[in-house]
Amino acid sequence: MKRRLLWCIPWVFVAGAAPAQAERSYATDLCTVPVQSGAAPAYKILRMVSSGTSLEILEPNIQGYTKVKTPEGTVGWIMTQYLMDQPSARSRLGQLEARVATLENENRVLRGDAEALGAARDASTRCGEELTAVRRTASQTLAINEENRRLQEEVATARERQSQLELENATLRDQSHRNWFVAGAGAVFGGLLCGLVIPRLSWGRRRRSWDQF
Repeated sequence: MKRRLLWCIPWVFVAGAAPAQAERSYATDLCTVPVQSGAAPAYKILRMVSSGTSLEILEPNIQGYTKVKTPEGTVGWIMTQYLMDQPSARSRLGQLEARVATLENENRVLRGDAEALGAARDASTRCGEELTAVRRTASQTLAINEENRRLQEEVATARERQSQLELENATLRDQSHRNWFVAGAGAVFGGLLCGLVIPRLSWGRRRRSWDQF
């Protein structure tokens, strides 16, 4: 059957009718109401139930009373005016406070996740920047290595050319020395030849002159 929730209204046991001009007052959510053995104020109070207690409706609205069953299993009668269709404000407040606490905890978890995500994003950005720097450095290193290789090839070519020039220079020096030697030897031989031939020519002319006398 439909369940209805206890509404907190001050319970006043009245034997007779209340005065028409009686002063009104309102109870807080802290009050309790009686569950009686019959549908009249004179019946025995079986138990007191607190505001916000969920009650099972067994037989509604008989002479201003409703037959209910408590969560503990007590069956009795309660004044219909003490019942309402929604939980009391205090009960709802407790539920809302629990819900707020849950949401705050979830919010803290989400903030932690957001911070972790932000940290991971920052780390990813730093890694990307470092990777870019490494790639740039690697590219520069490759360019430097290529330039070094080219310079080494040029140095090797220059050294080989230098060796060829030195060899050619040595060959030219040897030829120059041989040419000077040949020229010197030729001059010496010519001098000797002149030294031998010229005196003979002179001596022959003198002999012919003497023969004429």
